Amino acid sequence: MIALFSSEYCCSVGATAGKNDELTITEALRDPLIAIVMRADGVTSEEFKRLLEAAARELKANLAKSSFPPTGG
Repeated sequence: MIALFSSEYCCSVGATAGKNDELTITEALRDPLIAIVMRADGVTSEEFKRLLEAAARELKANLAKSSFPPTGG
């Protein structure tokens, strides 16, 4: 899985960059191919950034929930 990281947030993305195949949100927003697709889809950089950050927060929360063993009797 390829991960996208921005400070404490991470989410999956279908692009690669860098030695670890990780792309930050900032890098994704500056990527020319992603910009072309966003323009074609009528999506602004701010909308895309909010989407990525929301997805990253949700993924982080889900990962935190799944990293603890189940409790109960």
